[in-house]
Amino acid sequence: MENENKSPEQIKLDELKKSINTFKGKLTTLEEKKDKIEKETKEIIAKTIYQKKQEIERSYDEVLREAEVRLKSVEKEKEAEKKKNLNKVVEQNTRGVREDNTYLQNEIKKVLKDNGLPGFVNSGFYMTIWYPKTIGEIFGVFVAVIVVLLVPTVLSFVVFKEKLMQEFPNNIIRYIVIALIYLGVIFIFGLIWLGIDKLTKKNPEALDRVVELRKNIVENKKKIEQITKDTSSNMKDEQFDYTKLDRDIEAGKIEVENYKKKRKEALDNFVNNTQDEIEKKIEFEASKEINVIVAEMEDVKASLTATQKEYDELKLAIAEK
Repeated sequence: MENENKSPEQIKLDELKKSINTFKGKLTTLEEKKDKIEKETKEIIAKTIYQKKQEIERSYDEVLREAEVRLKSVEKEKEAEKKKNLNKVVEQNTRGVREDNTYLQNEIKKVLKDNGLPGFVNSGFYMTIWYPKTIGEIFGVFVAVIVVLLVPTVLSFVVFKEKLMQEFPNNIIRYIVIALIYLGVIFIFGLIWLGIDKLTKKNPEALDRVVELRKNIVENKKKIEQITKDTSSNMKDEQFDYTKLDRDIEAGKIEVENYKKKRKEALDNFVNNTQDEIEKKIEFEASKEINVIVAEMEDVKASLTATQKEYDELKLAIAEK
């Protein structure tokens, strides 16, 4: 109905305007399609390059780790062999001192047996609590006394606290019970201490003899430690035959270094050559589709230009009437 009131020229002008808008819309669509393909191409290139590089790194890292494991295995084998040899030399160098300690231990057993003393007399715990001679042992007695005093404290104020408060709500009675607990614990420990003291101190000279022998054993143990330390410091690989292990270690190191070198070369080659090839190949494939779009865009632009010209000329012609 609208076109009935329009002249043929005006109807033609409207058709041309519609065609112009259509061409512009098609051109916009083609440009968006082209931009999308270019963006996707860049993303594909970046993803492909990343994946290929990761694949190279994973492959070389895997074989490199395996080579390093083999190298560490041989190195551990050599260390174990060195330790074994060290133990042999230490055993030889300390044999006499260790035999002396065996003789001293046997002498202690004889002293204990001859004097009817129990075996626990030959212990650091006994010497610290019942026969202290050194500052350290005297300090041990002090610690033991503190521990004994703490036992009733823990029983009274931690373990049986709630029970004592329920059974003896009266503070005075409760404190009397706690005092009795203290006296009872101290009495029990005191009886134990006095019993062992009476049992083992019949012959102080025998105890002194045990102390002397134990001191000799400690001195020998220190001597063994020093011999072990000196032997370890003076040990040389040249004293033993590690030829095969050394060859295996050297071969392992060379293998590891070769894989590291090949890994670097492969990555450098990828960055300098393969990466560009991947980029060019993907861009070439994408350019085929882009070229079709560009050609179509040129056709649309040409049609748009011609239509726009026709529209402008017809519009001016109508205006001049």
